Amino acid sequence: MSTKEMDINKLLVEFYERFSAWEHHIVEGSGLPLPMMHTLELLGLYGPMRMTDLAEKLCISTGTLTVRVDKLASDGLVERIANPQDRRSLLISLTSQGLEIFKEHDRAHLDMTAKLTSNLSADDKATLQRLLGQLTEQFDTLA
Repeated sequence: MSTKEMDINKLLVEFYERFSAWEHHIVEGSGLPLPMMHTLELLGLYGPMRMTDLAEKLCISTGTLTVRVDKLASDGLVERIANPQDRRSLLISLTSQGLEIFKEHDRAHLDMTAKLTSNLSADDKATLQRLLGQLTEQFDTLA
């Protein structure tokens, strides 16, 4: 591994730790564990999803997701609805209460993103977006 890769690794680890600490801090007041909030977050960002698709996006098993969705449903934050594309399957969707929690959490993310990138030029923001997209796609090749 080159020195440059080691430096990038160090920066990625530091960024992850800071981001994770920030996220834990903002989720504390919601009363939801972070994994539950991440589930609401994906449903808010992408809309209703099949269990298999949601589990894949969360990088967890469908069994783990079932337990999570059962809890979120009992709390009135998500619901299982008929899939108009396939009557044999159900979609997981946010309820109005779940949508409100998502919107509040998303606002915090957007505010944080605006603050973190406020000193970047438009070109730097475009480069950051492109590179983050590439890194995210690259994760699929690691498994």
